[in-house]
Amino acid sequence: MKRKIPILLMIDHFGSGGAQRQIVNIANGLVDNGEDVHIFIYYPQYTHHKVSLDKRVVIHEALKSDKLGLSVVVKLISVLYRFKYKSALVFLNTPAFYLELASFFYFKRLAITYSERTSLELLPTNFLSNLRNEFHGVCKNITSNSIVQSEKLKRKYAKKNVVYIPNVMPDPFFDININPEALNDKIFVVIAHTTPFKNFSYIAESLVLYKKNFSTSLPVIHWYGRIIDSEELIRIKSMLADNDLTENLVFCGASNNIPKILEKSFMLIHPSKYESSSNSVAEALATGTPVILGDIADHKIILDESSSGFLVNIEKPYDLTLSLNNAMNIDPVKYSELCSNAKNYAINNFKSVSVLDKYAKLLS
Repeated sequence: MKRKIPILLMIDHFGSGGAQRQIVNIANGLVDNGEDVHIFIYYPQYTHHKVSLDKRVVIHEALKSDKLGLSVVVKLISVLYRFKYKSALVFLNTPAFYLELASFFYFKRLAITYSERTSLELLPTNFLSNLRNEFHGVCKNITSNSIVQSEKLKRKYAKKNVVYIPNVMPDPFFDININPEALNDKIFVVIAHTTPFKNFSYIAESLVLYKKNFSTSLPVIHWYGRIIDSEELIRIKSMLADNDLTENLVFCGASNNIPKILEKSFMLIHPSKYESSSNSVAEALATGTPVILGDIADHKIILDESSSGFLVNIEKPYDLTLSLNNAMNIDPVKYSELCSNAKNYAINNFKSVSVLDKYAKLLS
C-alpha cells in the first residue's frame, strides 16, 4: 500500500489563542478526511488546546532557545527533509517567517500556504516586519479569515493566490441547542485574553455609565480568557471596585469548554479594538448565541447578513451601555429570532465541511 505523503501545519504553540484553536480544528478535520497531518510548534510549554488535538496528528516540537529562532529553523529543516511534505499551512507571521526561511534550505519544492490571522492594524511597520512580509512572496497561497483583510491582501500580493477562508467551527458548537434559560439568567460573555487592545476598559466604562443612567438590574458579564496582568487591568479592577461593580464584570480565566459556556450565555460581547476575524464571534453564532459587536473588521458585514445582534461604536462606551439596556429589556420573541438567525448564518458559513474543503484544495 502506497504511503500517504503528509501535510505540515505550523504555529507557535497550543496556547489559548484563537489562531491556536483554529489550527487544531483544521488539523482534526484534515485527519478525519483521511490526510496524514503533522503539526510543528516551538513553545511546547503552552498546551491549552493540545487536549483537543486528534491523537492521529503527529506533533514536532522545537524549543526556541535564541531570540532570532535559529534553533527553530534548524529543527524545521531536518523535519522537512525527513518527512518530505507535499504541502504546508502556517499561521501567524513569525512561524511563517521560520518556515519560509527553512524552505530556502530545502532542495525540494514545498507548496506553502500562509494564513494571515492577525489584524493588519496590529502588525508593526519597522524594517524587520516589512522584511518578514516580503518573505511571504515564497508562498504559493495566502489566505485570510477576514473578508475585509482578504481584499487588502489581494492588493498587497497581487501576483499570489489570495483566498478568503472563514474560521472553521467544530461540531460541538453546532450541537448546542438554543437554551431558553439564557434569556432568564441574562449572563453576557466575552471570550478573549485580557490584553489592553481587547478593550476590557470599554466594557467597564460602559457598566459605570449603565449604573449612572438606568435603575433596572445591572448586567452581569463574564470574561473568559487567559488573564494577562497589566497596569490597565489593575486600573480597571480598581475602578470596578470603586463603583461596586466587581460582581458585574468577572474575569474568569481561560476555559476548555467554550461550547458549554456559550450555551449558558445570553449574548456574546466583542469589544476588541482590532481583529482580523474572531473565533469567538463565529463560535457564538454556531451555538445560536446573539452578539454585540464592535464596528471593526467584518462585523458590520456579519450583522447585516445575519441579523443576529447589535453593532456598537468602540470609541463610545455609552453606545454599549444603550445596547446592553436594549438587550436586558428585549422581547422574548425578538430574542428567539436573533438566536435562530445566528445559528442559521453559522451553518451556512462556518460548518467544517465547506471550510475544510477550501483548505484541502489548497494543500493538495
